[in-house]
Amino acid sequence: MNLSAFVGFRYSGFSTSAGVSTTDNRFLSFISLVSLFGMMLGVIALIVVVSVMNGFDSELKRRILGVVPHVVVSGPIDPASINDDRRIIASAPFITRNGLLLNGSNSQLVALYGIDSALEHKMSIIPDQMIQGSIQELGDTQHGVVIGRPLAYRLGVMVGDMLTLVIPEPSGDGSRFTPKIARLRLVGTFELESELDYRLALLNYSTLQQIVDAPSVDTRLRLANVFDAPALSKALSRGATSTRNWTQQYGDFFETVRMEKIMMFILLSLIVAIAAFNIISSLSMMVKDKQKDIAVLRTFGLSPAGVMLIFVIQGTVVGAVGILAGTLVGLALAHNITEVVAFFEGLFGGKMLAGTYFDSVPTDVRYSDVLIIVIIASLISILATLYPAWRAASLRPAEILRYE
Repeated sequence: MNLSAFVGFRYSGFSTSAGVSTTDNRFLSFISLVSLFGMMLGVIALIVVVSVMNGFDSELKRRILGVVPHVVVSGPIDPASINDDRRIIASAPFITRNGLLLNGSNSQLVALYGIDSALEHKMSIIPDQMIQGSIQELGDTQHGVVIGRPLAYRLGVMVGDMLTLVIPEPSGDGSRFTPKIARLRLVGTFELESELDYRLALLNYSTLQQIVDAPSVDTRLRLANVFDAPALSKALSRGATSTRNWTQQYGDFFETVRMEKIMMFILLSLIVAIAAFNIISSLSMMVKDKQKDIAVLRTFGLSPAGVMLIFVIQGTVVGAVGILAGTLVGLALAHNITEVVAFFEGLFGGKMLAGTYFDSVPTDVRYSDVLIIVIIASLISILATLYPAWRAASLRPAEILRYE
């Protein structure tokens, strides 16, 4: 083994050489152990928190972007441009309005989606989230409507009950509004566990078109990758054709979620930085304690670069062991965080996510994020070794050994 590597491993306390003490100073060994555990806890915190943030992000995208239109095209559109575009996985007629649902003294403003009930299973996740009834009943029932189960509770209605719908329709010049009123029969309820449970109502597009007396309907597109929506909207907007996409309504919301994830990553990286300061402290004290050893090695011909390498290896080994242990424990916790949180909820009582749309802590372990965490933690631990290693290489053997 290279001399610098051998001494570096010995100083780190992980040497397994026979007859060699793992450390010459218990206090320095304790500081190294603190550095190791600090690095491990930092990596664990980063992996778990980032995975939970990814879980919330994925769930929100599934519950919201799995329902709202990705792109809506108003005006004439060439069918070939839809069929030949691999970004588009499905299309269907669509019409949307805002209206007021009434049941006695109970009322709620909702977004009205006029859909093709036969194609809705291709366009959204709502058919898979039905609690009562079926989306297909919208096409079979005259003036049928499907709403969220929480909204049905709020309005005090059950499947089969009648609701009053009021839609304010503007005149051609926008100077006045004419209310369009219709009676609807509740044929089913869904539950997405998101805000859409309270503010979304589905009708068959022909029913909504008849109520508002619209001359035409729009085209709704579902994309394989929702983040292609802005580019596709721009490509389809030409002449009398206009488009809108989900980013215009929900883009700021998901950008906020992304920024929260970044800020949490930066804040938790401070834990790794604190562990790095411990590495600097322990190495600095090790350099002071081992001055005579360093001077002897220099006298026998070890170069300043070789001395630097000793302490770089020592600090890197401590950091690497902490990062490896933190990664293994962090991945185990991240994959089982739902069960871990449920255990502590049962132990102490209460619900961590009480008052939210989530009944359990979601998690989404992305190994690309884990790799980034490992790389950043490794770079921090290596950089932390450079100053103490430089100090060790700058020692003058003659001055240290003068009185020996």
